[in-house]
Amino acid sequence: MAAKISVLYVDDEPGLLEIGKLFLERSGQFSVDITTSASAALDMLSQSSYDAIISDFQMPGMDGITLLKKIRGSGNTIPFIILTGRGSEDIVIQALNEGASYYLQKGGKLLPQFTEIAHQVRHAVQKRNAETDIGNLEHRVKNILDFLPEAVFTIDRNGTVTVWNAAIEIMTGIPAKEMLGKGECAWAIPFFGHPEPTLINLVIDPSITVPDRYETIARKGPILVAETILTQGNDASVVLEERASPLLRRNGEIDGAIELVRKISKK
Repeated sequence: MAAKISVLYVDDEPGLLEIGKLFLERSGQFSVDITTSASAALDMLSQSSYDAIISDFQMPGMDGITLLKKIRGSGNTIPFIILTGRGSEDIVIQALNEGASYYLQKGGKLLPQFTEIAHQVRHAVQKRNAETDIGNLEHRVKNILDFLPEAVFTIDRNGTVTVWNAAIEIMTGIPAKEMLGKGECAWAIPFFGHPEPTLINLVIDPSITVPDRYETIARKGPILVAETILTQGNDASVVLEERASPLLRRNGEIDGAIELVRKISKK
């Protein structure tokens, strides 16, 4: 059985709070705490964890947008649904700019109103959970790549660096924060002194012309393997082995490429 979505509902109308709590909880999908003031809501947030907040805009003492700003200012990205009066377009725009997930105009029949609130809460929580899962996956992938002893980097299909792992930081002396987001073959500069297409470009576009610095280029299925001689400042030479492979989407389209660089010997 799926866990209930925990909701903090804030409104200065006690009767409306009670009705909303009863409606949301009767489905068995929600657990709802209620309060009539934004300041009390902040205290409750400091003591308990919630999956989403529903808040009226117009409340005495502290309005809903001020509550939202305080929550976002603390770094809390909890889904926030704000309820506004009709004809409050400026308030809606301000709320969305401050980080509200959704808005709903109050008024009219209560059943359709709370049905829509329930839908918005479910959607906002699902979206946040999906974003959290993606963030966790990206973090795990980064940890795995940083754990590898080989120097690895990736680019997207537009040629922008998306991964620059710990080993390649050590090899090149270039930290990831200085390389991530760069394009136009910037990854070649630490190795060859200037930007130029490398093996990873050839994986994405086989028609591209790469410099004749590669002594050999072999194909092993989708993987290209090549060697090139890198001359260092003291006139010593290092042989680099490069391996590049496409990164594919589920439908088989190329989404980018990955390249591994290894120093294999000196000549």
